[in-house]
Parts: sequence; structure tokens; C-alpha cells
Amino acid sequence: MSAPDDRSESSDDVLEPNSLGDEDDWKDVEPEDFASSYVSFGGKTKFSTLQDFLRDAKDNHGVDLVDLRDRYELETYGMIKLINYAREQVSQGLYRPDASPQDFLEGDRYMKPFMEDDALLYSVDDIFDVTTQQAHDLMNGSVSKSVNQTLCSEEVQDLLKQNEQLREQVLYYRKAYQESYLKTLEPESNVNRPSQQSADGACSAVPVKENDYDSHYFTSYDHFGQLLSHKSKKAGCMLMGVEIHETMLKDSVRTDAYRDFIYDNKNLFAGKVVLDVGCGTGILSLFCAKAGAARVIAVDNSSIIDKAREIVFANGLSDTIQCLRGKIEEVTLPVKAVDIIVSEWMGYCLLYEAMLDSVIWARNRYLVPDGLMVPSHAALRLSLFADEDYFREKGSFWNSVYGFDMSCMPIKSYDDIVVATVGSEGVPSGAETFLELPLHTILRDDLTINGINFNLTANREIDRLHGFVIYFDIAFAANRQHEMGNAKVGFTTGPSGRETHWQQALALIGSSKNKPAGLKSGEQVHGSVALRKGVDNPRELEISLTWQVGSSTSDSKPTSSTSRQTWLMH
Repeated sequence: MSAPDDRSESSDDVLEPNSLGDEDDWKDVEPEDFASSYVSFGGKTKFSTLQDFLRDAKDNHGVDLVDLRDRYELETYGMIKLINYAREQVSQGLYRPDASPQDFLEGDRYMKPFMEDDALLYSVDDIFDVTTQQAHDLMNGSVSKSVNQTLCSEEVQDLLKQNEQLREQVLYYRKAYQESYLKTLEPESNVNRPSQQSADGACSAVPVKENDYDSHYFTSYDHFGQLLSHKSKKAGCMLMGVEIHETMLKDSVRTDAYRDFIYDNKNLFAGKVVLDVGCGTGILSLFCAKAGAARVIAVDNSSIIDKAREIVFANGLSDTIQCLRGKIEEVTLPVKAVDIIVSEWMGYCLLYEAMLDSVIWARNRYLVPDGLMVPSHAALRLSLFADEDYFREKGSFWNSVYGFDMSCMPIKSYDDIVVATVGSEGVPSGAETFLELPLHTILRDDLTINGINFNLTANREIDRLHGFVIYFDIAFAANRQHEMGNAKVGFTTGPSGRETHWQQALALIGSSKNKPAGLKSGEQVHGSVALRKGVDNPRELEISLTWQVGSSTSDSKPTSSTSRQTWLMH
């Protein structure tokens, strides 16, 4: 986004797959009992339903929780603080209906329960489920019974749904463990196993359901221990959910650039509302809050959002940062517009995983007309690639295996984009930009290109052209009117820069029709590049190149026929 911990375990720590039991043996665990009645703010009356409590709170104590929730746009921690504040103030006869949020939101004083075993604190989520209209009807007493019945039914359905999801997760990990354990017993046998390995060494422990690309994408960033595929320099490594976030945070090129831009431009963030799309652990939201943002809304559709919420609370920023789980296209934000959108949406080869589509959607839906995108620009770049040792390892191995011709074996490296670190010595040309992405204006349709011309000149003589290197540059401009070159903060993922977790994307030449050709210094390779989303999975990429080797003079004829090749990134 490190290889798993390969410390050996003692035999006492190893579980036999069968010891996990059959599916029928897995039973639901009943939660511990907790207070089931709601004690009034006055402390003298108990209510069996939340709705009766809410009506009494407003009518007899002037505490309208639903109205205060909407008026101050409270999130979970804010509501907890409000409840404890209201109990304290009512008990002392000091509560005012026009209480300011500063009275209870600042600091952590009201995170401590005022009343022991307060059932209301266990029902904060239920308070958020009550709509404004339902609250109005409740206060007027017009539909108390029907609303109670409706909400009770909805609560039961939600609990049943959550229980089924938890059961599926347990069975999922049980199955994954069994497959992993059996694989250690028979390392050479892969018959009828869902675990597969691609040519570049990326592994997938559990098969992805057909057309289930969204759920696989989001769960790959979960904080719990799901095994996921990861293309890296150490081929075949398995990353856990936590480790992928650790890898990204340790990428100082990436993380320092965001931090430096945000902290160096605190004037842009001071008092502003910021949306963090795909927040992960929340590091970018934390930067924005520390830079003075008035409010930060952090959105992620994976379970890492739960850890982000804990991290925010642990750093005392719950009053500023609100964490929401869901797709940005589906979640309801507590605001109508934002001043700044910050996101680390870049995938391998920039557009792999198609997260930029969601960022563009969020920009169109929420960003104010003069708002700022962070980062502001991106560019995809193309160079020539020539590395005999690497090519021999990837492409020529089967030509002679202990003296035997095994060239009939399929070589996936010629069909798939390979993610690897390329040294500058493997790039015998300059680079040319084939796709520019001004984030303030680019459209989703612009992310598909049908043919952009390029012209690359060899800066030294090479025996064979082995392929093409694709990488991207990122820029952070402080003004939406600035061009990419005007940005003071940015980074490259190219061979000439410091290594990042994105590395570079290699498109290796190799087929019956495309034989690597040599180049003289000054000789040109010109052609066109096309890029589109995967046909079966829009989070994948399909890249096609058409090229010819020509002379260094424009009036000379090409020295080779036209070559064409298509690669997939999946």
C-alpha cells in the first residue's frame, strides 16, 4: 500500500482446523444485561421506551435532545456530552433550553457518565435514528404508540442484520484459517484451493465473488485481520488490514507532502469545513484539525473508520472531527457544503481502484464554488524501459530451464502490469506526460483516454527495448487557479525520485508479434497510449500501447513496423 511476521509459534499455539467445529456449533453470544429503563432527567421517573423519555425530557425539563442534535449537528460523542451535561444541570436546577454547545462540547469533562448505568447512553444511536418529523409527532402525542412500534421493529431488524453480518464474518475467517492451515501442510498442492498466485507474486487468500469488486475493495482496508492481495517488491507477501495502513503512513514521501502542505498553509484551513474522502486511520483529518479547521468530516466505507474514531478521541479532537462510515455517494453528511476536500485517492498507476471517481463525485456534490482540492493536480507519465537482468528474470526464464526448452509456459508478466521499483539505470529516456488531471475541473469521463500520442527519445544506446515505465506526479497548489508547475509542494513516484509504496508500473513487451528491438542514442519511439477501466471490474485498469521505432529526424521513415500490446492491472 511488509511481509507477515514469520516468527514461529509453538505447537501449543496451533489450532487444528477441525477444532473450530462445524457451522452449526457456532452460537450467538448473548450480550451482558444492562439497564433497560430510562430514568428521567429529574431522576424520579422511569420509562420503558426511549420515546416516552424524550417526550418527558422536553415537556418537563426543557431538554429537546432531537432538536439540539439537529441544531448543533452533533455526532455520537457530542450527544454523550450533551446527555451528561443535561443531567448535571437539571439536577442542580441550572439547565437552560438555549444552552450553548460551548457549555458542554469543549474538553472531555462530560464524557464521564453523570449517572451510573444510564440506559440513555446505551441508546445514543437510537436517538440519531429518530427523525425530526417523528420527534415532532412524539412531542405532540399524536402517534406515540405507532412510532414506538415502528422504531422497535426497526431496532429488532437492525440487530438481526448485525447478528447475521457478524456470523458471516466469523465463518469467513474460519474458512480462511482452514485454507491457510491446510496450505502449510501441503505447500506444493494447490488443487481445488481458492488461493491463487499471479505471475508477479501477488496472492489472494480468498476468492472474490463475481461482481463483488466494491466489497472486496473496501474490506481490503479493514482494520481487522483479513488477508489481502498486495503487489510489492517482496513478491507474494500477505498484508493484514492494519499493515496496509502502516505501510502507507510510513511512506514519508506521501505523508510528509500532505502534512507539509496543510501545516504550511494554515491560513487556508483556519475556520474552514473540510471533507476527508477515504480517511483510513484519519491522519489527514488530524492534520487539518491541527491546522485550525473548524470542522472535519472523515468518511470511509471500511471498518477502519472505527479505529479512526478511537484515534480522534485519543488525541482530543472529537469536537472537531466527525467520523462517518459509508460510501461518499451514499452517506449523509451533516453539512450542505465544504470548503476543502482532502483525500489520498491515488492507487497503483494512479487510477487503479478507481477511487478518484468518488472524489470527483464528492467535489461536484459538496465543494463550494471557490473551494480547494488537496491535492490539486496529478499527471501520468511514460518512459522507456530497458533492463536485461530484470527482463531475463521475468521473461526468459522458461527459454532454458536446466537446459530444457519450456518456452510454451505462459508468461503473465507480458499480459499484466507489473508493480516494481525501477532504478534510473533502467530508464533510457526522458518522460512524457500522457494524462493531466486538474482536480478542480476534471470529469470522470476524462479518466478514459482512447489515444494520446507520445514521442520518447533514447538518451543512450540499448540492445533491446524491454517495455515502458508508467508513474505519476502529484502537486498541491494553494490556489485553485494555479497550474501544476506553480505548486510549492508535491512529489513524484518516478524512478528518479525517492521510493514510495506505489513504486512504478511496468508494461513489458513480449508476444509472438512484439519482439524487443534495439535503440541507438537519439532514436525515437513514438506512438499512442489508451487507458480505460476494466471491462468486468471497473476498479481494474486496461492499458494499451501502439508504437513504432523511428529515426531521430522527422523526415525519416520508421525503422520498424507498428507494434500493439494491451496489459491489465488487476
